[in-house]
Amino acid sequence: MDRETQLWEKVKDFPDDPFWPHALGVQLMGQKRWEEAESAFQEALRRDSQHLATYYQLGLLYEQTGREAEAIRIFREGMHLAEDLRDLHLLKEFRSKLALYLGLDEA
Repeated sequence: MDRETQLWEKVKDFPDDPFWPHALGVQLMGQKRWEEAESAFQEALRRDSQHLATYYQLGLLYEQTGREAEAIRIFREGMHLAEDLRDLHLLKEFRSKLALYLGLDEA
């Protein structure tokens, strides 16, 4: 069984766990299957609206597909959530991405 098939099985087997659709989204994004990856990330966020890693990956997807406004929006959402959850590592990552788009003082 290949990696993608295994991930699809996990998505089905663990319907409440956001990790599996997130991991599937990363796998699909690596294959440039943008729409499928976006759907997987949206499913991860549906399962857990505070899954910070998914916000980051979804922002990268938007960035890689030329959807700058959407990337900024999702990086901002992730940054505010990371602040609330006190996840300093991802907070730094979100701020770094926003600084590229908006400048350090505007993030």
